[in-house]
Amino acid sequence: MQKQGSLFPVDKALIIYILITSIIMVFGAINGQEKITIHFLARIVVILFIYTLAYLDKKPVGSNTLYKIIRNFYPLALLPSIYKETGYLNNTFFDYFDPFFVDLEFQLWHTQPSLMFSELFPQQWFSELMHLGYFSFYFLIFGLIISLYQKDKAKGIRVIALIMISFLLYYLIFIIFPVEGPLFYFSPEELNMNGHGIFYKLVHLAQDIGETQTAAFPSSHVGMSLIVLYLSYKYARQLFPIILVLCLLLWPATVYIKAHYLVDVIGGFISAPIILAAAAWTEKKLST
Repeated sequence: MQKQGSLFPVDKALIIYILITSIIMVFGAINGQEKITIHFLARIVVILFIYTLAYLDKKPVGSNTLYKIIRNFYPLALLPSIYKETGYLNNTFFDYFDPFFVDLEFQLWHTQPSLMFSELFPQQWFSELMHLGYFSFYFLIFGLIISLYQKDKAKGIRVIALIMISFLLYYLIFIIFPVEGPLFYFSPEELNMNGHGIFYKLVHLAQDIGETQTAAFPSSHVGMSLIVLYLSYKYARQLFPIILVLCLLLWPATVYIKAHYLVDVIGGFISAPIILAAAAWTEKKLST
């Protein structure tokens, strides 16, 4: 249980992430990175917001239901902008590693799975099934969190912290080790994107709004969904079968819709337990 007026572990994790990426941004400025000022101002605003929420815990508003929802869920609301910023920072140290991954794909599979998968299964129903699986990523996370928060707020808050810290760890990897992914690396002619189903449109709308040239390796969609699957088994066993089915659709979908190379998926499976263990360790340390 958190003390009133204190920073939560997820608050501290966010502040640490902001400080680390601010240092990275300084290196970017030295190398000619533009629009640094607006990013630093945004960081100041977020840190002030976090401390303001912690301060209000001790005030009468701290018992307000709406305030508590904002206090506990605000980190998730920051995720889209934090993710988007990885595309701004991810060429600070290295250029994209996609040529290496494309060559590795060919060496391993003698083809490019991200291009061939949809050619092997061009049927509209299969395309929609894959796009449904990919789009379900958002429901996996929020479905688990909301379900837990309603039944046991303490568990819900801890799961928010674990998921948020896991995302931040993946984002640091994406910044330091930039990989665009097939969707950005290959030409439109090679991608041969076509479809007209509702989930196809929803996925590509989401990509148009929030996608950036980053986050391919390891696949956070695979890694985070595996983490959510484990957390559902541990904390919300009744949701586990549903989440498992959606994960079984989501994992191949990441390659089918050309968001990831096949080696990204393997990287997602390998990284998930490591990231979760690191997140759990970090959450424990920041709780003291």
